[in-house]
Amino acid sequence: NEQLAQQGGGKARVYPCTASCPTPCSLYLSDVPGCVFNRKWSGGLSCVSGLFAGSKRSIAYDWNIGFRGGFELNMYANGLGLNHWEILVGMVPWLRACGRLGLLKELNGRPLDWDSCEFWAKLLHDIAYREGMGDALAEGGYRAAHILGLGIEVMRRYYTAWGYAGHWDGHAGIVNYIVYPFWIVGALHWAMDTRDPASSTHDYVQNVIYWGPFGGPYKNDAAPITWEHMRGIGQRIYGRADTLDPLSGYEGKAIPAAYHAVRSIMKDCLPTDDQVFPLIFSHNTEDRYCRIGDIEGLDVDAHLLRAGTGLDWDTREFERAAERVLNLERANTIRHWARDRKMDERVLPSFEYDENWINPELGERKALDRREFIPLMDEYYRLRGWDVRTGWPTRERLESLDLGYVYEEMIAGAKAARERLPELPPEKPVEDIHRYDPDRTDRLAEREAIKA
Repeated sequence: NEQLAQQGGGKARVYPCTASCPTPCSLYLSDVPGCVFNRKWSGGLSCVSGLFAGSKRSIAYDWNIGFRGGFELNMYANGLGLNHWEILVGMVPWLRACGRLGLLKELNGRPLDWDSCEFWAKLLHDIAYREGMGDALAEGGYRAAHILGLGIEVMRRYYTAWGYAGHWDGHAGIVNYIVYPFWIVGALHWAMDTRDPASSTHDYVQNVIYWGPFGGPYKNDAAPITWEHMRGIGQRIYGRADTLDPLSGYEGKAIPAAYHAVRSIMKDCLPTDDQVFPLIFSHNTEDRYCRIGDIEGLDVDAHLLRAGTGLDWDTREFERAAERVLNLERANTIRHWARDRKMDERVLPSFEYDENWINPELGERKALDRREFIPLMDEYYRLRGWDVRTGWPTRERLESLDLGYVYEEMIAGAKAARERLPELPPEKPVEDIHRYDPDRTDRLAEREAIKA
């Protein structure tokens, strides 16, 4: 409140980000004066919304319009119904990179001025009302680049796959700190999905960072979680300690990828908070594995299902139901669009350049190695019960889930889709335009050598 008073007024109080949650984890701001509009704003900030103000941590976000300006744009974008993630993680970094490279000098006749609240407000307005370039931008950055013929290869640096901006992938997304080998699990999720998978898979890619020794926001010096704890939890949940080991490379990563794809569906069915569930880690137990009384953390989902619906399923039965959903989703993509392994592998170039951050335990940047990753995909398909060559659920797998009736229609649909749809062009490598960013001090010598 003191800071708000210094910046012109307003009040702040803590409140829960979700209805009925007993934990006030967020701030609610009231009567904050605007910078562009002659009014006061009340509401909250969530996820990446704070980036509207700018950030000096990365060249992709190094504008500065201050807290009040950023909060106003956050609320204005909310009122317009615009997706903050798409704008701040994909579209704006792409537009700014086009500006730095001399590909873009103005937007709808206005010079690029990312330090201006007025410039931002007009950009958001033009997107919402599809005016001028805003008509293309309203389709999202991926489509807009193709519609406008503007920096298509530049855009690919910020969009991992399926038209979605990077998210817990360690590469396209510059806002989520995650390092090798943990983004390998995210790469498998991106390869198997049809959109951004991290809207419901934070339980591994985010929480291994947030809870683990790399010091995320859940760090607790009074009850630290060590790599020994993490490996023990990996052994307990996935049957292998290397699933949560910072030095393990590709080993074991197909198992959590398969496991959390199912857990993702369980959360969506309940629904529960993707940031929290399943309950895996705890500072209140000696082994740092979560328990609530006599209930294992991973079994809480089934207890919530029973309490809310009366359906008396244990965790295994709930997981089987989620497997049915997952296989039906896959079968539908095959029937309608001939989805197959070849299409899954189109994601790989988005991970085949150096990661954004360095694993402190390794001391060097890593990129996806296709020779190591392809066998991991094989393992994932086998864990799913899908054909390793095609990536399709086998007849036997579908029958085991009482979905045998789906198989013939899936095969027939895939044949028709292949005849109807054009062949996709080959994927090209992604150019890492951030390779020599100023904050990448490990590239300093290489950068100076190129200048010389």
